[in-house]
Amino acid sequence: MDAPRPVSAPIIIFSFDRPHYLRRFCESLRAQQGVTLNERRIYLVQDGAVSPRSGVRYAEDAVLAASVAAFRDVFPRGQVVPSRDNLGIAFNIRRGETLAFEALDAGWGYFFEDDLELGPAYLLMLERIHDAVADRPEVSYFAAYGEHRRPADPADPKFVWLDHHWGFALRREAWARISDWLAPYFAILRPTDYQHRDHLAVFDFLRRQEMAVSTSSQDALKSVASAMLGMVRVMPDIGFARYIGERGASFNPERFRALGFDRVVPLERTDIALPALGRERAQHLLESQQAHYRRFRSEQFEPFLESYRQRHFAPRRLLERQDVEGLYRLLLDRLPESEAVFEQNVGRRDLAGLRRDILGSAEYRGRNTG
Repeated sequence: MDAPRPVSAPIIIFSFDRPHYLRRFCESLRAQQGVTLNERRIYLVQDGAVSPRSGVRYAEDAVLAASVAAFRDVFPRGQVVPSRDNLGIAFNIRRGETLAFEALDAGWGYFFEDDLELGPAYLLMLERIHDAVADRPEVSYFAAYGEHRRPADPADPKFVWLDHHWGFALRREAWARISDWLAPYFAILRPTDYQHRDHLAVFDFLRRQEMAVSTSSQDALKSVASAMLGMVRVMPDIGFARYIGERGASFNPERFRALGFDRVVPLERTDIALPALGRERAQHLLESQQAHYRRFRSEQFEPFLESYRQRHFAPRRLLERQDVEGLYRLLLDRLPESEAVFEQNVGRRDLAGLRRDILGSAEYRGRNTG
């Protein structure tokens, strides 16, 4: 039997308000076989409760404390990195990546959300994938949760597309390039809470690219960025973990079951060897990913965007006269008292800003109390 392999990469865990999932994940991480973990290199990147942008409270302090307690129960020597404010999914993940690649100066890192339950060989497989792609600098992300929708042979594993960024490894050089490319995207996210991001602004950003997707999530945009930059995301077709996020930002019980996640049984074997990822296979996977996003952009994106615009409005667009009139009618039951209101707002401010001012005004509150 081979000696356990030390895991040198930092392990970053993203957490918010699901301590029951987090505990299951942490216990599965502690039960890893074939590797040794340095608890001091395991970090809980815990998001905060209240948004500094909107003032909205997204979780109770007691629930966040329960998440921290669950982590400390399993990894008493692990590191907790709390946020005073609620950053939201995108910026909390970015905080964890910055921790790994800037503060810790790691060459690659292992990143986990709280809703993946690992089989006992998951970390060992990540280490073996790292070996398998060592000669392929074009690999940006890799993971080991596998393709659960198609049968796979443990005796003949093959590298396939990485889909969701669950339990993933990321290289520092890839992260730096992707971060630079996504700077306009993060600028769009910054003014508002992630749940209420300006989707149309994100789609307008994608409209200027040769590749696109139909969602504005940080996960999807990173996938496009990787393909645009000539980098490929891979995993073996055999799976060593199961997704357990039945309830969360992206799933509900019905969708979770419809996609078959409730039937996933992760492999537990540690004796599975993975082939090296050859240049031809890596190039094929990259070109397939690029063709997928390029085809959507050229054939489906414009009809999708037109349909989306018919149902959604851009809150950051500059106000027109009818917008000012509409907000005053709807929120204050009157029109502006003078032309000065139009002069100060039309073509100068965005809709979200005027709406925020009216909702915070004494006149609005007086009309909507009692």
